[in-house]
Amino acid sequence: MWNQDCSHSIVGTSSYKAAPSKKAHLEIFPCTVSQLLAAAQLSNDCFTICNCELKQVSVVGIIRGFAPFVTNVQYSVDDMTGPPLNVKRWVNVEDCSLMTIASPGTYAKVIGSLHSYSQGQRSLLAMDIRCIKDLNEISSHMLEVVQAHMKLFGK
Repeated sequence: MWNQDCSHSIVGTSSYKAAPSKKAHLEIFPCTVSQLLAAAQLSNDCFTICNCELKQVSVVGIIRGFAPFVTNVQYSVDDMTGPPLNVKRWVNVEDCSLMTIASPGTYAKVIGSLHSYSQGQRSLLAMDIRCIKDLNEISSHMLEVVQAHMKLFGK
Protein backbone atom coordinates (compact mmCIF):
# COMPACT_ATOMS: atom_id res chain seq x y z
CA MET A 1 0.00 0.00 0.00
CA TRP A 2 1.12 3.54 -0.62
CA ASN A 3 1.64 5.55 2.49
CA GLN A 4 2.50 9.15 3.06
CA ASP A 5 6.20 8.70 2.33
CA CYS A 6 5.29 7.38 -1.14
CA SER A 7 6.38 3.78 -0.66
CA HIS A 8 4.76 0.40 -0.25
CA SER A 9 5.79 -3.03 0.88
CA ILE A 10 7.00 -5.97 -1.15
CA VAL A 11 4.06 -8.25 -1.90
CA GLY A 12 5.79 -11.39 -3.08
CA THR A 13 8.81 -13.01 -4.60
CA SER A 14 9.41 -15.24 -7.55
CA SER A 15 12.13 -17.68 -8.44
CA TYR A 16 13.56 -18.99 -11.69
CA LYS A 17 15.28 -22.23 -12.58
CA ALA A 18 18.23 -22.08 -14.93
CA ALA A 19 21.71 -23.42 -15.25
CA PRO A 20 23.61 -22.44 -12.11
CA SER A 21 26.07 -19.64 -12.58
CA LYS A 22 29.74 -20.17 -11.83
CA LYS A 23 29.89 -16.75 -10.21
CA ALA A 24 28.16 -15.69 -7.04
CA HIS A 25 24.99 -13.70 -7.52
CA LEU A 26 23.52 -10.88 -5.51
CA GLU A 27 20.03 -11.19 -4.06
CA ILE A 28 19.03 -7.85 -5.59
CA PHE A 29 21.30 -6.94 -8.48
CA PRO A 30 21.68 -3.16 -9.04
CA CYS A 31 21.34 -2.40 -12.77
CA THR A 32 20.88 0.31 -15.31
CA VAL A 33 18.10 0.22 -17.89
CA SER A 34 20.62 -0.31 -20.69
CA GLN A 35 22.07 -3.36 -18.88
CA LEU A 36 18.60 -4.88 -18.56
CA LEU A 37 17.78 -4.26 -22.20
CA ALA A 38 21.11 -5.79 -23.29
CA ALA A 39 21.05 -8.78 -20.88
CA ALA A 40 21.42 -12.20 -22.49
CA GLN A 41 18.18 -14.18 -22.51
CA LEU A 42 18.48 -17.88 -21.62
CA SER A 43 14.75 -18.60 -21.64
CA ASN A 44 11.49 -16.66 -21.61
CA ASP A 45 12.01 -15.21 -18.13
CA CYS A 46 15.66 -15.99 -17.39
CA PHE A 47 18.29 -13.36 -18.13
CA THR A 48 22.00 -13.06 -17.39
CA ILE A 49 24.61 -10.33 -17.18
CA CYS A 50 28.22 -11.57 -17.32
CA ASN A 51 27.03 -15.17 -16.69
CA CYS A 52 25.24 -14.03 -13.52
CA GLU A 53 21.57 -14.99 -13.44
CA LEU A 54 19.25 -12.07 -12.76
CA LYS A 55 16.60 -12.97 -10.23
CA GLN A 56 15.69 -9.62 -8.69
CA VAL A 57 17.09 -6.31 -9.87
CA SER A 58 16.92 -2.70 -8.76
CA VAL A 59 16.72 0.29 -11.06
CA VAL A 60 16.63 3.98 -10.18
CA GLY A 61 15.16 6.45 -12.63
CA ILE A 62 12.64 9.13 -13.32
CA ILE A 63 9.03 8.24 -13.99
CA ARG A 64 8.24 9.51 -17.48
CA GLY A 65 4.65 8.29 -17.55
CA PHE A 66 2.16 5.85 -16.10
CA ALA A 67 -1.03 4.19 -17.23
CA PRO A 68 -3.46 2.68 -14.71
CA PHE A 69 -5.43 -0.40 -15.75
CA VAL A 70 -7.94 -2.55 -13.84
CA THR A 71 -5.38 -5.15 -12.72
CA ASN A 72 -2.06 -3.30 -13.04
CA VAL A 73 -0.31 0.01 -13.39
CA GLN A 74 2.33 0.44 -16.07
CA TYR A 75 5.13 2.96 -15.72
CA SER A 76 7.84 4.19 -18.00
CA VAL A 77 11.09 4.54 -16.00
CA ASP A 78 14.07 6.35 -17.51
CA ASP A 79 17.56 6.37 -16.00
CA MET A 80 19.01 8.05 -19.12
CA THR A 81 21.28 5.11 -20.02
CA GLY A 82 18.93 3.91 -22.75
CA PRO A 83 15.31 4.08 -23.82
CA PRO A 84 12.77 4.11 -20.96
CA LEU A 85 11.94 0.72 -19.45
CA ASN A 86 8.38 -0.52 -19.17
CA VAL A 87 7.56 -1.39 -15.53
CA LYS A 88 4.41 -3.27 -14.59
CA ARG A 89 2.97 -3.34 -11.06
CA TRP A 90 0.08 -5.75 -10.42
CA VAL A 91 -2.59 -4.42 -8.07
CA ASN A 92 -5.42 -5.93 -6.09
CA VAL A 93 -8.70 -4.79 -7.65
CA GLU A 94 -10.27 -4.31 -4.21
CA ASP A 95 -7.43 -2.05 -3.04
CA CYS A 96 -7.61 1.15 -5.08
CA SER A 97 -4.91 2.85 -2.97
CA LEU A 98 -2.21 1.10 -5.05
CA MET A 99 -3.51 2.88 -8.12
CA THR A 100 -2.19 6.18 -6.76
CA ILE A 101 1.35 6.82 -7.91
CA ALA A 102 3.80 9.65 -7.94
CA SER A 103 3.38 11.95 -10.87
CA PRO A 104 5.68 11.85 -13.89
CA GLY A 105 8.92 13.66 -13.15
CA THR A 106 9.40 11.91 -9.80
CA TYR A 107 12.51 9.80 -9.19
CA ALA A 108 11.79 6.26 -8.02
CA LYS A 109 13.60 3.07 -7.08
CA VAL A 110 12.08 -0.09 -8.54
CA ILE A 111 12.84 -3.63 -7.37
CA GLY A 112 11.53 -6.47 -9.48
CA SER A 113 12.23 -9.20 -11.99
CA LEU A 114 12.82 -8.88 -15.72
CA HIS A 115 10.38 -10.59 -18.09
CA SER A 116 10.06 -10.88 -21.84
CA TYR A 117 6.65 -10.60 -23.44
CA SER A 118 5.38 -10.83 -27.01
CA GLN A 119 7.60 -9.50 -29.78
CA GLY A 120 10.60 -9.69 -27.41
CA GLN A 121 9.53 -6.61 -25.45
CA ARG A 122 11.15 -6.59 -22.01
CA SER A 123 9.37 -5.36 -18.95
CA LEU A 124 10.24 -5.17 -15.28
CA LEU A 125 7.64 -6.81 -13.06
CA ALA A 126 7.80 -4.57 -9.98
CA MET A 127 7.54 -5.96 -6.47
CA ASP A 128 8.47 -2.68 -4.80
CA ILE A 129 8.36 0.89 -6.02
CA ARG A 130 9.24 3.83 -3.84
CA CYS A 131 9.80 7.50 -4.44
CA ILE A 132 13.27 8.89 -3.89
CA LYS A 133 13.35 11.92 -1.66
CA ASP A 134 17.13 12.25 -1.23
CA LEU A 135 18.81 12.65 -4.62
CA ASN A 136 22.01 11.13 -3.15
CA GLU A 137 20.25 7.78 -3.62
CA ILE A 138 20.67 8.20 -7.38
CA SER A 139 24.45 8.55 -7.04
CA SER A 140 24.52 5.73 -4.50
CA HIS A 141 22.66 3.41 -6.86
CA MET A 142 25.07 4.16 -9.72
CA LEU A 143 28.02 3.40 -7.42
CA GLU A 144 26.35 0.09 -6.49
CA VAL A 145 25.97 -0.70 -10.20
CA VAL A 146 29.68 -0.07 -10.77
CA GLN A 147 30.66 -2.11 -7.70
CA ALA A 148 28.50 -5.09 -8.77
CA HIS A 149 29.98 -4.95 -12.28
CA MET A 150 33.52 -4.89 -10.89
CA LYS A 151 32.80 -7.87 -8.61
CA LEU A 152 31.57 -9.87 -11.60
CA PHE A 153 34.80 -9.18 -13.48
CA GLY A 154 36.96 -9.86 -10.42
CA LYS A 155 38.42 -6.37 -10.19
